[in-house]
Amino acid sequence: MQRTPLLCGWMSVAMFSSLGLPGLNGFIGEFLIFKGSFAMAAVFTGIAVIGLLVTAIVFMRAMQSLFSGPLTEGCSALPDLLWNEKLVVIPVTLLLFAICIAPQFIFNIFNATVVHMARLLS
Repeated sequence: MQRTPLLCGWMSVAMFSSLGLPGLNGFIGEFLIFKGSFAMAAVFTGIAVIGLLVTAIVFMRAMQSLFSGPLTEGCSALPDLLWNEKLVVIPVTLLLFAICIAPQFIFNIFNATVVHMARLLS
């Protein structure tokens, strides 16, 4: 964490997004999945929530082993995010937050396709 704070911070945001932390894009998807599946199969949804907790533990252990502990010789020259990497990371991070704040623009993109597929399958 001391050697590459920007990389560590961005990896933390990406992992929390993947977990479905409120305020990030993964939350909308997981919320809608759990909301829809709970009415149909409450037991399996409960098992899935337990799986989500296990995933959180695995991610925290991965962050600890990746970014904590002694610095090895091979990593001593590793730079933090370069300017061209920041040009990629910043828009992606803003998109992570934007999808959770205003998910309707994503729903509008896919709504016509989902309605069409539902008609084909019914």
